[in-house]
Amino acid sequence: MQNTPLVIDFAALTELMGGNHAGVRSLLELFLGELSADLNASAAAVEANDRASLQQIAHRLKGTSANITAPTLSAVASELEQSCKDADDRQLLVNHQNMIEQATRLQEAIADWLDGVSPTHDSETGLSS
Repeated sequence: MQNTPLVIDFAALTELMGGNHAGVRSLLELFLGELSADLNASAAAVEANDRASLQQIAHRLKGTSANITAPTLSAVASELEQSCKDADDRQLLVNHQNMIEQATRLQEAIADWLDGVSPTHDSETGLSS
């Protein structure tokens, strides 16, 4: 049996937020907007071969994704951050693509979760993804 990496742990995030579902919803909506901007900025940084900017973006994504209990994106952003310090252009491009793919999976998971949980939802029903 293959173990699929956890995209985001909604139950843990809700617990971290003290069960405040409206707060979780607001946080995730804010995160999605920032993630989209960071992905666009990362593509521009790759195109311009701006490793310093790409490293800052990867560092920010590593932290923010860890804060919202999204370990897979945090891990690939960490790899991208490190590859910005190395001389291997090919590995940097591979790591950037991995980050894009994981970010897309996370965006989809969050959108699905947001669609399934009402803004005033205060019970535990519907929290798992």
